[in-house]
Formats: sequence, C-alpha cells, structure tokens
Amino acid sequence: MNMRSATLAPSSIASLSFVGALNAGDLEAACACFARDGCLVTPDGTTIHGRERIRDVLLQMVIRRTEIEVEPSGTIDAGEVNLASQRWKIRSGEADERRLAQTANAVLILRRVESEWKLSLLAPWGCRHVLP
Repeated sequence: MNMRSATLAPSSIASLSFVGALNAGDLEAACACFARDGCLVTPDGTTIHGRERIRDVLLQMVIRRTEIEVEPSGTIDAGEVNLASQRWKIRSGEADERRLAQTANAVLILRRVESEWKLSLLAPWGCRHVLP
C-alpha cells in the first residue's frame, strides 16, 4: 500500500486496513473490518452473510496466502455510507509459477458504525455474477 493515508477518505483507509490485515495473514483483524451483518461476494457470485460466516472464507484466503494490491480508487460519499470501486490485483497460492494472479474491479460498500468505517458489502471480484 503505497498511497498516503493523509490524502485518503476514511472509507478508503478502512478498505486498505482490510487488505493490510489479509496480506499479513491476520484473520481476526481482517474479520473485524466487516460490519457484523456484512456481506462478502465470492468469485462465483455466492453471497456470504454475517461476520462469522465471512470468517470461514477469509480463513481460506489466508491459508492460500492471498495477497491484494489496491490501485487508487473512486468513492461516492453519502454521509454514513460510501460506495467505492477499486482495482485489485489478487494473488494466491504458492510463491512460484503455480501462483494464481488476477486483476478485478472490486466493489465495496462501507458504512460508519459507532464512528468506525466497516465493510458492509465486499465484492472483491466485482458483481457480474450477482447483478444483471
């Protein structure tokens, strides 16, 4: 994460906190970035609801040594809710030629929960399987 936090919106800082925790393999910190009733959309479009169920998916990502690099993004601020679109470079697997690498247009909805920004919805691979 080479972007300066002083120039980022609070919602962008929250999404980068999630990415930093996941990249570090810190499952508990990555889970804490989600609202309790948050939603995670998997690559095949399955929606996983609730922090406890999301934890299972994030555990798989940690085990696969998933690393994410975030490119600068755009956000729409709607007060207590933000919509963000970010370009993510996602790598996972062993650190050799079998390592899976992909670029995706991540969609994030963040909301302020008790003065902290939390992920309400995260679609790391976009929403093409979910939305018409």
